[in-house]
Formats: sequence, C-alpha cells, structure tokens
Amino acid sequence: MRGHGKDECPMKKLYDVKITFDPKDCPGEVRSVALRGEFLFYKSGLTGHTDETGMVDCDEKFTPAQYDESLDNIGGLYCETLEKNADGVYETTLRLPAGAYPYHFLVNPEFAPPSSDPRFAWSTMTMKDGSKMGLKDMEAAMASGFSGETNRVVPDPKNLPAVPTITGKQQNSMLYVGTAAECPWLPIPDKKQAGTFSYMSYTDIDGKVQSLAVYLLAKFDREKTYPLVLVSHGGGGNEADWPVQGGIGNIMDNLIAAGKTKEAILVCMNNSVYRWDFKKIAENCEQCVIPFIEKIFNVSKATADRAFCGLSMGSMTTLYMYMHRAAVYDYFGAFSGGIAGGEHFTLEDPHLKDVTLMIGSAEEDIAYNEREIGVPPTIRALKAKGLPFIPYFTTASHDWFCWPQMYAYFAEHVLWSKQ
Repeated sequence: MRGHGKDECPMKKLYDVKITFDPKDCPGEVRSVALRGEFLFYKSGLTGHTDETGMVDCDEKFTPAQYDESLDNIGGLYCETLEKNADGVYETTLRLPAGAYPYHFLVNPEFAPPSSDPRFAWSTMTMKDGSKMGLKDMEAAMASGFSGETNRVVPDPKNLPAVPTITGKQQNSMLYVGTAAECPWLPIPDKKQAGTFSYMSYTDIDGKVQSLAVYLLAKFDREKTYPLVLVSHGGGGNEADWPVQGGIGNIMDNLIAAGKTKEAILVCMNNSVYRWDFKKIAENCEQCVIPFIEKIFNVSKATADRAFCGLSMGSMTTLYMYMHRAAVYDYFGAFSGGIAGGEHFTLEDPHLKDVTLMIGSAEEDIAYNEREIGVPPTIRALKAKGLPFIPYFTTASHDWFCWPQMYAYFAEHVLWSKQ
C-alpha cells in the first residue's frame, strides 16, 4: 500500500485575509511592525517519487502574491512590513488558499542580509518582493528570547495560542483559512461536534510533575471504552505542539464526524524533558502516562487498541517503540524521521510481523535523505527484513504543512485497520 498526500487538501479557492496589529495591545514602544509566518509555496514533483528516492531540492519558493493553483504549501519564513492605517493600526491583506498558517509579529524589526552563521540558517526570510533578508544582532536577540526592544517576537494579541501550561509555551498564533471540507485540520463547522483538549498534570518517571494534553471527542461517554493514541512532538517541542500547530483535535473532530476514523482518546506528552532518551520515554509512557490515563478514563488495555506516533525526533521515538515495544502497541506512525543507530537499531522482535507501521515524510523533508536516520534507509532496512509497512509521502517539507497531512492519513487509513 502506498499513499500520497497531494490530493488530500485541494487548494484552489483563494481567500483575502486581512491581518492587523494594534499597538495598543502591545506593551512598550512600537515604531514598526512586520508580519512573519509560514506563507510560502512551491511547485511539487511528488507524483514521480519512489519510497527510496531521497530528498529533492526545492528550487524556488513563492510568496502569496505569486501563488497559483499548481503550487503547494511549504515551510519557510515569509516576512512583510505592515502599513499603518488612519486609525494607527498596522495591517496587510494576504491572498491565501485554504490551510492552517503559523504566524507572529516582529515589533521594531531591524533587517540585515541573511546570516552566514549556520546556527541562524533558519532565520532567513523571504520578503514581499522576493528578496532574502535576516535580522540584525541575531545572537543578542536569541539571548533575550526575542523579547528585547528590537526584533521582538509577539504572537497575535487578538489570537493568542491557548496553552495553560508552563512547558507548553507556543510562539506562534494560528491563522485558519478556508473550511474543514478543504482541509481536515481546520476547525469543524458545527461546534457541537468539536472535541476538547485538556491539560493535565501527572507525576513522571523522575518523580516530577509534567503536563499532558488529552483529547476527548465531543460525544465522550465515560461508560464507553476507547482506544488510546499517544502522540509525540519533535525536537524542541512540547505537549501543546500537536494541539495548537498540528490541529490534531480538528482532524479527529472532522474524521469522527464523517465516520472516517474510530473514536479514540489522544494523549500528547512532553518528551523534550527527557532529552530524547528513547528508553526512558518508553518507560515513562508505560509506567506513568498510560496508568495515569487509565485511572481517569475508560481506555482499553488491549494492545490492539493502542497506538504511538510522532514527528521528527518523535518519529525516531516511534520507531524505537516499534522496535522495542511491539508487544505494547499495535499501530505506529513514524512521520519525518528514520531509525536511530547504535544500540537502538534492531528489527529482530518477532512481534514486528504482526504490528502495523506507517512511515514516510514530505518530499522536501530533511528526513527524506540518505543519512542513517533518514526515511529511505529505514525503508530499505524494513524491506530487507521482509517486514510489512505502509509508506506515505506528501507535499511540503519538515514542517506543519506535512505533519497534519500525515496524521490525517494515519487516522483515517491506518489506525485500527486490522479490526
């Protein structure tokens, strides 16, 4: 079985989206404001790919003003200086296809040529005119957490990410454009069918209090038994990444309402606190997270009703679980990350022939390469052992345009498929 995500989210209709920033909502002096977010596009070549091709290079990225129907969303920073209107409010209007766009504002930005320092390669921005720019004094800005007088990063004061935990901090607001019929990671139109995310504290394997984000469907019934899906973020992330940036609750709402996935409880944990010690993460999940959830909710204890998935470092964690915990979970979703080497690598567990693994990435993904931890070498290793797996490749890069597509496919076509 092979999947491609290019047609999962048809992006034809364009929407005029007005974005504003009122300096009255921001403490301190505001001399200028820029919008910065992932509003870039590229021309996909996905249909010609094979499971083992490896990463292709994105030759050109296009701005919203350059968008046409042949393009798809891709990660990367777009930046546009906002104009002040007669009311003193900074504003711009972007013409965008349907999708979920992470964004924030730069207050008092000071632009400079792109940095040659590899630590700041991520900071290169595509400006409205297509030119490439960076920010001045990046080292100082990072040291201050981008909270200084200049180059200050501010989520949209009128659209703040709702994350009531210390560890779940989110830098980006989310802009939802279009309808759930166009993209399943957009909010469901009928609010009565919208599930909820609750943030709960539990004691972890180190005896410390940590936070979990728990998704419950709209028609949650305490008398009913539900399957359980554990979901991991990537490197540098936290338990709020999937609920906020990934729209995973929206995906579940839409698929459940359409009868395209089974009702389930989702749990997003914070694995960054364990410095990606895969063994410790596994033990924490089995000894602390799952027992905690079982005490509160009626979740099935059957292996056939448990799944683990994740992105990037969370994908590598998923593959560790697959290789070492195949007797605990029956479904695995590895999004944008291959097997870790050394002592972690083993495909000898006899349970591996019985579990279901989906693995893949985006076509412009840094994980779609020939490194040891890349997706293609992992696929070849699985093939060499004769192990079953479901490959899935989609548009975008190592970003939040890729991972919602991957989870949506995982939830609709992979989870609970043996049942």
